[in-house]
Amino acid sequence: MDDFLARREPEILEPESEFGRLGLVRTYGPGAELLQQGTPTDDVYLIREGVVKLVWADSKGRQTIVGLRFTGSFLGTSAVITSDVCPTGVVTVTRCVTERVSAGRFLDRLHEDPELAWKVHQLHSRELYEQLNWLGELACCPARSRVANLLRRLAVSSEPNGGFNDARVHLPLKRKEIAELIAITPEHLSRLLHEFSKEGYIDIRDGWIVVPDPEALATI
Repeated sequence: MDDFLARREPEILEPESEFGRLGLVRTYGPGAELLQQGTPTDDVYLIREGVVKLVWADSKGRQTIVGLRFTGSFLGTSAVITSDVCPTGVVTVTRCVTERVSAGRFLDRLHEDPELAWKVHQLHSRELYEQLNWLGELACCPARSRVANLLRRLAVSSEPNGGFNDARVHLPLKRKEIAELIAITPEHLSRLLHEFSKEGYIDIRDGWIVVPDPEALATI
């Protein structure tokens, strides 16, 4: 057995990722900080299940959410490949199952495994594509559409089967955080969520947002 895997802690699950048995698989609750802005990236993470937020802070400590990452995303790989510090903090939004791999081992595998290198390249390209698309939405799409698109993406990504066949999905993002992502005020977001609730697209219960049909949000 690989000595890196042999040192895993008792609560760690058996690795099963499509990338091979690279590292240690652990489960984190919401609010866990996986990476810290401005520090060396000693490990990279593969999100097997869950959602994380990318948090950027200025020199005065003011923070904003600059992106979300979902199941299947690598975290910290860009900083490791470019030998830079982590550009953002990474904090879990939902319960997350991750596979943690040391930076050195990850780089070794990139050089040795063309399939892994290609997969990472695809993931980086997808993130760049989505980031550019999101910038376009922020510039051109009305707030109503931006809210619907974000809720749909979160709902689909929060479900192992993609969320298309499940009637109800819980989204534990705070309203302030959602408002930050789509560049509107929390008050305007509350008005839009109220509209969506009246129209049957969502149901709001005890601080949670329930999405009966994520695909219906695509029609807004």
